[in-house]
Amino acid sequence: MAHKFMTFAGVFAVAAVTQMASAQEVTPPDSKPFIEPWGYPLEALDRDTKPGNDFFRFANGTWLDTTEIPVDRSGYGFSIVMGERNEERIAIIIDDLSEAKVKRGTDAQRIRGLYRSFLDVERIEEIGLKPFEDDLAEIRDVKTHEDVARLMADPILALDGPFGSFVWINSTKPDEYITWVGHEGLGLPDKSYFERDDARLANVRDAYLSHIGAMLALLGVEAAEHKAQAVFDLEKSIAALHWSRADRRDANRTYNPMDISALEDFAPGFPWRPYFDGAGLGDIETVVVQEKEAFPGLADLFATTPLDVWRDYLTFHYLSANARYMPRAFDDESFAFYGKTLSGQQQQRERNKRGIDIVNSLLDQAVGKIYIERFFPEESKRQMAELFENVRSALKTRIQNLSWMTPATKKDALAKLEKMTAKIAYPEKWREYDNVRIKSKDLFGNVKRIRAADANLDIERLSQPVDRAEWFTGPQTVNAFYSPTRNEAFIPAGYIQSPLFDPNADPALNYGAIGSIVGHEIGHGFDDQGSKYDGEGVLRDWWTEEDRAAFDALGDRLAEQFNQYEPLPGIKVNGRQTLGENIGDLAGVIITYHAYLLSLDGEAPPVLDGFTGQQRVFLGRAQARRYKRTEESLRRRLLSAPHSPMSLRVNGMVRNIDEWYEAFDVKPGDEMYLPPEERVRIW
Repeated sequence: MAHKFMTFAGVFAVAAVTQMASAQEVTPPDSKPFIEPWGYPLEALDRDTKPGNDFFRFANGTWLDTTEIPVDRSGYGFSIVMGERNEERIAIIIDDLSEAKVKRGTDAQRIRGLYRSFLDVERIEEIGLKPFEDDLAEIRDVKTHEDVARLMADPILALDGPFGSFVWINSTKPDEYITWVGHEGLGLPDKSYFERDDARLANVRDAYLSHIGAMLALLGVEAAEHKAQAVFDLEKSIAALHWSRADRRDANRTYNPMDISALEDFAPGFPWRPYFDGAGLGDIETVVVQEKEAFPGLADLFATTPLDVWRDYLTFHYLSANARYMPRAFDDESFAFYGKTLSGQQQQRERNKRGIDIVNSLLDQAVGKIYIERFFPEESKRQMAELFENVRSALKTRIQNLSWMTPATKKDALAKLEKMTAKIAYPEKWREYDNVRIKSKDLFGNVKRIRAADANLDIERLSQPVDRAEWFTGPQTVNAFYSPTRNEAFIPAGYIQSPLFDPNADPALNYGAIGSIVGHEIGHGFDDQGSKYDGEGVLRDWWTEEDRAAFDALGDRLAEQFNQYEPLPGIKVNGRQTLGENIGDLAGVIITYHAYLLSLDGEAPPVLDGFTGQQRVFLGRAQARRYKRTEESLRRRLLSAPHSPMSLRVNGMVRNIDEWYEAFDVKPGDEMYLPPEERVRIW
């Protein structure tokens, strides 16, 4: 049963909020923040909702009531606002390049050429399927299961299959790269979409079956509906062998180094050597097998599935992977299912905006280098570095004062925290694209050449030590990350902007917003899986048995809390699937609260519009998660994503934090109230 505050039904006055201010009101600084008066849109508040009944709605209720999700979106909120701002900036970059004289073979030429090739709709329609004919013929001509496996592994074709491989850091030897192999192969987001007894998901399955048939029919495949059913049935069989999302999170269970010869004996139905040859990895001798127990069954399914079914499967997945680069009929059909049916997005985004997204994705660091030079203030990086260190210091103090952890484990935890590094704003070392040739009239050729360059980069990594200076994303990315094998937090410049960060806004809001995200990423180093890696990024058991048991018990309690939330009728949050992110969120909020107090250096925080500094930290957190989704998008995330819904990334955290109760005078009888003994306190 859902908690009552999930219904947003609270209608209580908030006099306590404005009466708790004891310090004198002050005027914000002369430099105006992006959002006036001090960084928070006061009109977003729902002052008829009591904070203790539904804090997310109190902080965002009027915004939720008055904001419509755009027809070309499946959701809208803080990240979309920042993404659209970045989109406008990248549009300026591209527009300026369109008028400039650029030298062939430069990043400027690559950016301009890729964008122009995507916008040249007339040429795309004129040449039709010609750029794809050789690939499709190669799929039609497969003669053996070995041929199928080779094509599945080819990174340039971007096909799918029951197994997928990638090159990444070795969890027990984090100075080297290794090839990882995991199960894949589904055109729906998760196995639950095939298996769950739910009327809406049944409709999605029917729509997916029709979509497979429609894509094959567009290609002129005979008996498309019959072949679509065979492809769908194959995917359903693959899904039955997949692990759950929760199980796939386990760092120990998914780390199984294995020689290729041992893998051939373990899962003999799949042609492993031809597969790795197809990926350009024919020389490797060892891989890491992820969902190990699923491999024999999937390999047997591969071997017993007829070749003609695999041909149709590969054909459909090829069309699906490349539809955005194909003539409009294919692109529209792909959007009709994946955008509208699966995510609730009513209209395709405008072509120029999608072009910006493609350039930003495929040439992320080429775009990012110009973005940083033109739009990112260096002072913001300095302030973020200072905030990061305050957050680190706050966590250090909390670890030192933990009652449930013994000194032996505390020592190693503090050492890990000390060794953690931060990549803030942008890389010191940029990726070079010298080996990527871009032509303004060859869209799919451009895409394939970029894919080839990415694949070659991965192959080169296998013969080199891990480059600690490397970024695996562009600095304009609107997201943040933690790498357990690097013991690094990444806070790209794309996240260092309003409403998450504003150098002219109230510092309490910055701490509550971007600070809670910094704390979240640091917290990933100490969540249920990240905590299995030591300060050097090595997957090993560095905890005492007593401390790990105590930590796991706290995680169990948090997972059980989240299991009770029911954001959609009949679909509850999966507390195990979301546990790592929930621990990160819980850590981030409490750590940033104390980091803010640390930043005050003993000074009393001002009161702004009746809100104390402590209250504004929590408002900053609520602003940082302000978002609303279509029902379809929410369902998709509940079933397949690692994060809880945004409302719970606020409400589900603060109700476990004593300082929030104090800041907003939350008492027994308030809908979000948890007795102290039921609050989960981890870090």
